[in-house]
Amino acid sequence: MTLDPKLDRRRFLKRGLLGGALLFLAGTVPLALRSTLRRRAPAGPLRLLDEDEYAVFAAAAARLAPGPGAGPRWPTAEALDCAVKADALMARVHPDVGHDFKRLLRLFESGLVGALVAGSPRPFTRAAPGEQDARLEAWRRSRLALLRSGYQALKRLAHATYYSSPEVYALIGYPGPPEVPAPPEVPTPEAKEPG
Repeated sequence: MTLDPKLDRRRFLKRGLLGGALLFLAGTVPLALRSTLRRRAPAGPLRLLDEDEYAVFAAAAARLAPGPGAGPRWPTAEALDCAVKADALMARVHPDVGHDFKRLLRLFESGLVGALVAGSPRPFTRAAPGEQDARLEAWRRSRLALLRSGYQALKRLAHATYYSSPEVYALIGYPGPPEVPAPPEVPTPEAKEPG
C-alpha cells in the first residue's frame, strides 16, 4: 500500500509550520513571561549568551554530561562550568548560528513548549530532574526534525565542553594534548655580528 503524495506533503508542511511557529513563539514571548531559574552566576563575563540562556544551557548540560552511569569520581558539568565554555565556543561562530543557538535555548526553556512536547508546563530550569529528563527524551524522540536536531545540538555541545576539560582526561584514558616543541629562535638581521 502506498501513501498519497498529497498527504505526505500536507504532513510535511504541518510539521514545518509547527516547528516554525514554535521558534517564532520562543523568540517573541516577552521576557516578563519567562522565569528562568539562575542557580549560579557565570564565573566570568559572557560573550554571546545572556544570564538566562547561560542558565538554560547549564541546566541541560547538567542532565546530559557526563551521562548515566558515571560514578562519583566524575566531576559535574557545573563543576567544569560547561556553560561558560559553550558560550566562549559559540561566540566564535557566525552571528546567525549564534542567534539560532540563543533561540534554541529560549525554545527549550519555554514552559509552553514543555507542556506541548513533554507535558511539563514549567520552564526547563524550574522543572524537577525527572521532568527535565523527560523533556530531553521527548525532544530526542520528537517527530519534529527541529526538536530532534535541537536535542542533538545541546547534547553534542554539552559533551564537547565536558570531555574536552582537562579534569576528565585521566577518567577517559586520554593523556592530554601532545606537547609541541617551540620552534628554534631565528636571529634577526640586527642581532647578527659583522663578520
